[in-house]
Amino acid sequence: MIADLRPRIFGSRAFEVVRMLRPPVRAGRFWLVQAGVLLVAFLHVVVLDIFHVRLPFGMPTSTTITLLFVPVIYAALNFGVRGAVGTALWSTALMVPNWTFIEGGRAGHAWVEISYLVIANAVAVVVGQRVEREEQVRRRAEQALRASEVAEARYRGLFDEQASPVLVTDSAGVVTEANNAALQLLGADVRGHPLSDLVEATAEAILAGQVSRLAVQAPDGDKRLFVPRARAFEAGSGERLVQVVLIDVTEEQRRAQEQRAYAGHLLTVQEDERRHLAQDLHDDPLQTLTYLVRTLEQLAHDPSLPAPLAARVRRDGELAAEVVSSLRKVIRGLRPPVLDDLGLVAALRHLVTEVQGRCGLPIALRVSGDEARLASPSEMAVYRVTQEALSNIVRHAHAKHVRVDLRFGDSVQLTVTDDGRGMPETSGLQGGFGGLGLVGMRERVSFVGGNLETRAHRPHGTLVRATLPRTVPEPQPGSVP
Repeated sequence: MIADLRPRIFGSRAFEVVRMLRPPVRAGRFWLVQAGVLLVAFLHVVVLDIFHVRLPFGMPTSTTITLLFVPVIYAALNFGVRGAVGTALWSTALMVPNWTFIEGGRAGHAWVEISYLVIANAVAVVVGQRVEREEQVRRRAEQALRASEVAEARYRGLFDEQASPVLVTDSAGVVTEANNAALQLLGADVRGHPLSDLVEATAEAILAGQVSRLAVQAPDGDKRLFVPRARAFEAGSGERLVQVVLIDVTEEQRRAQEQRAYAGHLLTVQEDERRHLAQDLHDDPLQTLTYLVRTLEQLAHDPSLPAPLAARVRRDGELAAEVVSSLRKVIRGLRPPVLDDLGLVAALRHLVTEVQGRCGLPIALRVSGDEARLASPSEMAVYRVTQEALSNIVRHAHAKHVRVDLRFGDSVQLTVTDDGRGMPETSGLQGGFGGLGLVGMRERVSFVGGNLETRAHRPHGTLVRATLPRTVPEPQPGSVP
């Protein structure tokens, strides 16, 4: 089987060699070169050998063979191996008849001519291969150049059609490239300007993640907000470039502000409803029940009332007193009057005392800094966060000690810590007085411009920390800060 394959392989290789050496017969210049070979052969054989014309200065006739190097090398440079080998073989074929006319005394000339022709064939192969290799290199370079141009055009199209503004800066932070979106946003003359002059941030700061938001004044006068993203890369010349992409979050920011404003409005309405409900319960049902308790007490001490009936009146009076006590707790939960009358610190002391008396849990309250009255939303947020945190501790933490710290400074910071097992993951989403959970706590704190932190407290327990500004920022729906 191997023996059967050898002839096929040899034949295919031979055919490939023949195909590679097939002269370019369709090229007109190739035939002009062969005509030049024919002219040299005519000069050498007919003129010099047959008609015995002698060259000047005593030059041997064999030197005319060197003229064949001109068409051979020309064919190699223009047609590669195919043209060079064909020309060399054609030259050899034309010189062979000349040796039949050589006399014995001129046999040395024949060997010189044969040597020249051998050299001409070798030059044809060597130069032709070198030319073909260079031609292949040139073609690969042209293909690579075309591929590079296609890739550059594709990249340029993607770059220019990118909806987000994209800027490219050099190592000095100067803008070298900008897509259409960036030109529309920042102007047509952004190239050549430092990035910090255009967006009030350096490329290195954006690359380091030090810039989370960028406010840019659009040409239409509207203020737009962007999240910058940067990536460094090396250019072909070894220069370090930074690509900065500006992601427009103006609408998201506006929607978030509107949602916060709406949530704040709901909280305000909720507190107003609680205040009105607490006031209504205090002014009508509580007063009526209090009057009923006093009447039953007086009736129970009436000597004309039979003893069995007096005992029943006394029990009814006690039940009415318990209802009054429960109703007062509901009123304080809805809207503690002490918060409006005496302020935040007094309300927290009252809350801590009430929780201690109800649950027997030791709670330490510490107030530091210069005490001051805050805006009503801020005081209510601190009070509700404390209320919810203590409620979660009582129900879930199984703590032995609780600490409430309220610090007044440039900002107001409330910290509630316990030594229990911590709040379950669902406790912030469920429960809490009036349905207030972790989400409600965050909404209240965020509404007054603060932030809420909940985490594990070492060595065990939970920490809830709310940090609020001393003044409440005015919500401006639809605006970019």
